[in-house]
Amino acid sequence: MNNTTAMPTASEVHQFDLDIAPALRDFMCSTMTDDLNDCVDWVCEVFDVNATDWLIDRIADEFEAFFGV
Repeated sequence: MNNTTAMPTASEVHQFDLDIAPALRDFMCSTMTDDLNDCVDWVCEVFDVNATDWLIDRIADEFEAFFGV
């Protein structure tokens, strides 16, 4: 199976919900970035994770909720 389409582990979901999502919202608020790619790059760099399809989808959900798009 392609690593970018693999289902996330419970640990990855937990890390996103408790660590990544709140930090991502703080990042979007402080920078007011309107570029989803900047958000993906920031999450991958800060949390040392790969940009899997699942992670990009979750970041996009947070982005859309934050900016109301």
